[in-house]
Amino acid sequence: MKTKAVAVAVVVALASLGCSLIEPEETPTAVVAPTFTPAAGDGAGLANVESIEILILESFPVQIRVVARGNHPDGCTSIVDTDVTQEGNTFLVAITTFRPPDQVCTQALVPFEETIALDVLGLPAGAYTVDVNGVTGTFELTQDNVLPPQEGSIGGVVWHDECATPWGDPPATPPEGCVVLPDGGYLANGVLEAGEPGLAGVVVALGAGACPSTGLATTTAAADGSYLFSGLSAGTYCVSVDALDSTNETILIPGGWTNPPAEGLASVTVSLAPGEDNLGVSFGWDFQFPPAP
Repeated sequence: MKTKAVAVAVVVALASLGCSLIEPEETPTAVVAPTFTPAAGDGAGLANVESIEILILESFPVQIRVVARGNHPDGCTSIVDTDVTQEGNTFLVAITTFRPPDQVCTQALVPFEETIALDVLGLPAGAYTVDVNGVTGTFELTQDNVLPPQEGSIGGVVWHDECATPWGDPPATPPEGCVVLPDGGYLANGVLEAGEPGLAGVVVALGAGACPSTGLATTTAAADGSYLFSGLSAGTYCVSVDALDSTNETILIPGGWTNPPAEGLASVTVSLAPGEDNLGVSFGWDFQFPPAP
């Protein structure tokens, strides 16, 4: 019994010694995903354009829009600038993107759509190419893409500038609508006033350039004395009425111009802006022997 006890004690001792020599296992540490860094160190690049669509708007002059579509490589990339240049008949469009460096982002593709307006006003008719980050398309202008000319007009009234004075010695006070002449007589004041009648049938002439100038067009004053030259481009014109014209002398003579003051031929130089309607070029005539009302 004694020998067996010793043997058992030795076995227990060795077992205890063996356990003390085994080192405990280390606790595993968490693995952190590495930060994604774009190839371009500053985060700038060109958008990944996959297709473009060229839209020709129903207007005149024609307007062109280019719709670029593609995918960003991750959720942090965004469009920051669109630059358009023209070389001959080609429009070069650069769409620039930016991705903040050292930022953790979703790695799924993110679709984008960008619309770019092209400056095509004033372009001649022809075929044109659009290149957006290497993806190309074409469009055609069937006619020159220019604004239609802005047409203006010149008009006014030829009217009877009234100055009613009684027969005999002139009154001491000028009658209504009259001004005093150096010799003491009276003349119509040259102002178109309410109630003064127009002179129908008077021929009005239009010329190109400053006065004196005629030969561009003529027109006849309507029943109320009004006249109009329409469809005029911007420029300088001369509007005139010749009291000694074969038609006008039967209507006007004898008498004289009060607005503008003139001897026989009254003329006004007019500078017309694009699309301007100048309807205040009028001519006042004072009859020596006023016609019966």
